[in-house]
Amino acid sequence: MKIIQAQPQDLVDILFLLKQCVKDMNSKGFKHWNSAHPSPELIKNDIEKGTLYLYTDLGIVQGMINLSDEIPEEYKDIKWKLENEKILYVKRFAIHPLWQEANIGEQLIGFAENFAKEHNFKGVRLDVLDSYPLNEKFFESKDYGKAGTFHSDFQKIPYACFEKGL
Repeated sequence: MKIIQAQPQDLVDILFLLKQCVKDMNSKGFKHWNSAHPSPELIKNDIEKGTLYLYTDLGIVQGMINLSDEIPEEYKDIKWKLENEKILYVKRFAIHPLWQEANIGEQLIGFAENFAKEHNFKGVRLDVLDSYPLNEKFFESKDYGKAGTFHSDFQKIPYACFEKGL
C-alpha cells in the first residue's frame, strides 16, 4: 500500500475508479456524482496542479483524495471556527466500492492531516452530502466538527461542511 501523487498516466485508472464509485452511489440513491462530474477535465486539472493523491495497492488505484489550498466557492457563506488561518481543503475523496471496508478512508484522511501539518496548514475542511450519515459519523469520529451546509446548483440535497483544527 502507498499513497502517491497522481500523474498524467494515472488518468484512465482514476476515471475507472470514479465510474465505479458513481455506479455504486447511484445504486444507493445518491446522485451527487455522475458521468459528467467530476469531469475528466477537472481530474486532469487536479493532476496538473499536483493536488490529487492516489491510494494504490499492487499497482491498483483503490482510492483518491484532492488536497488544495483553494477555497471552494460554495464555502463562502459557511461560518467556520478557524478564521484567517491557512486551511487545507479536501475534495474528490473517493474509495472504490470493493475496498470501502478496508480502512482506506482513515488512511487517506490521516495522510491529508499529516500533509496539512507538514505544510503549516492550521486546519482541514471538507464537505459530504448531508444524507450520508455514515460519512458524517466517520468525520465526527475523527474530531471534525460540522460547520454548516450549502446547496449546489446540481443537487437538491444539501452538503454538510466539516472542519478540524490542527
